[in-house]
Amino acid sequence: MKAGIEVEILPVNERTLDEYRRIPSWFEVRAKLEVEILNDGLGGMIFKERPVQHPYKKDYGEAEEPKTWMRGFNTSNWVVLLVHHGAIPVGGLTMVWRTPEVRILNGRDDLACVWDIRVRPEYKQKGIGTELFQQAVAWSKKNGCRQLCVETQNVNMPACRFYLKQGCRLGAINRYAYLSNPALADEVQLIWFMDLQNQRR
Repeated sequence: MKAGIEVEILPVNERTLDEYRRIPSWFEVRAKLEVEILNDGLGGMIFKERPVQHPYKKDYGEAEEPKTWMRGFNTSNWVVLLVHHGAIPVGGLTMVWRTPEVRILNGRDDLACVWDIRVRPEYKQKGIGTELFQQAVAWSKKNGCRQLCVETQNVNMPACRFYLKQGCRLGAINRYAYLSNPALADEVQLIWFMDLQNQRR
């Protein structure tokens, strides 16, 4: 399916999110990126990928129901990118922009965020995720953004490798971002950035 992947750019509404939520959003955690702090931070940090003793499935879809986005935020500046194979939605990406209540944007109009990206498991490794991300880059540039950011966690090694491959660089690390949620308290927040001024696409 890699050749001729067509990406639709759609407004965020209930109909669009009904399609979007049909795409599973889970992955298997087999390893995590441990962050070791040296000299309480003054000596820098060391990242070590370590296998987890008992691999497990993490489902973002269970924690983040797409329809709740419209209830929690003003989504007028959000868009959804969708890829279909026939009538089946197989890949999707949600872009967030100019939404002051979204903290990751830091109140900036020149920063866009990949809020969510998902590909149906049986369609992975077919270039869909890469095409979605490249379309997100193009959309961000078209709307005058200087940077694109995306959040992930240290337990999502496939995502970390994917964002590195796309040209992102790790810009922020928060070891305490999820302490208020006992189920996620041991995870580390990683925020990746891409500078768009030098992107030709």
